[in-house]
Amino acid sequence: MRRPSEPAVCAAPGCDNVVVRTNAPGRPAIYCSATCRPSRHRAGVAVEVAHPDTSPDGRDASRVWLVRLRRGRRVVTIADNLGWPSAYALATELEQLLLSRPRQEGAAID
Repeated sequence: MRRPSEPAVCAAPGCDNVVVRTNAPGRPAIYCSATCRPSRHRAGVAVEVAHPDTSPDGRDASRVWLVRLRRGRRVVTIADNLGWPSAYALATELEQLLLSRPRQEGAAID
């Protein structure tokens, strides 16, 4: 069994980056970055909430969030420079949109 402080390979398919595990509390990291970490996959499209590499207004990047859609290698950033509540609310709305079934002819309006 591997000790938490030993390096491991990223668990994302096709990624061979090393993930250094620390003895910090909580679950050990298994992905090398937020890009490799899977998130809400619906209908082949993933809704991701992540930190940008840098903040456009000089804030600490760990305090800024972005929302993007991903399908395979294609990525579209929907919004950036958001706070956590706004990013989470937008991601939830996008998931609901992607999960909803098309309305049938003559169905009630929701």
